[in-house]
Amino acid sequence: MKQINLSDVNKIIKSDSTIAIGGFTINRKPIAIIKEIAKSNVENINLYTLAGALDVDLLVEKSKVKKILSAYVGYEGLGLSKLTRKAVESKKVIFEDLTEILYYLNLKAGAMGVSFIPTESIINSDIFKINSSCEKIKNWFNKKSLCGVKAINPDFCIIHAQKADKFGNISIEEPDFSEKEMAQASKVRIFSVEEISGLKPKEVTIPKEFVDYVVVTKKGAFPTGCKNYYSPDIKNILKYLDKNGK
Repeated sequence: MKQINLSDVNKIIKSDSTIAIGGFTINRKPIAIIKEIAKSNVENINLYTLAGALDVDLLVEKSKVKKILSAYVGYEGLGLSKLTRKAVESKKVIFEDLTEILYYLNLKAGAMGVSFIPTESIINSDIFKINSSCEKIKNWFNKKSLCGVKAINPDFCIIHAQKADKFGNISIEEPDFSEKEMAQASKVRIFSVEEISGLKPKEVTIPKEFVDYVVVTKKGAFPTGCKNYYSPDIKNILKYLDKNGK
């Protein structure tokens, strides 16, 4: 693990890459890092996130995004993202729909180092028609149909967490959103944290073996929330939405 400054992020992230983003809607999004990418020369990126919001909008707004793979882009009770919707409907950005199980299994397969994972859970879904990472396959043992979910190995993942210790172990003080699998599956892992602190073994969510860079950034998720540190700043988020005509 290497501790870096926020400004160093743009020396690491590359154009034409796939970036997985942790957090969920207006909670624990790595906004400080996203803002650095938004003002960089990086372009043509694919975003992979379970549920995006300000993180996705900031990059779409600056024309950094080629494709979004997500189950949802919006602000929960504040509504869907009109900015991202407009970019998709105008064909400036490609959108590929995910389900939560697809999101998890893509990452799980990538983390395990296998090319795909079979499942019965979405065999009767129409997701096959709109998502390129799954297809119907045959169970070799009983000849029944299964869904094969292709692995994803993002070029980078960006995750905001509450703490890291001096060794690079990460602590997320809430249920993670498959971020263990995200870190294991990704090629380069970048974390922003509120502070460096000693961690007990039971507090470690992601071990140092799956951490490449750590940026200490207080309020690094702001205006999205970070449990036990600050809540989502709804007024600030609404100000952004109003300013951008959404």
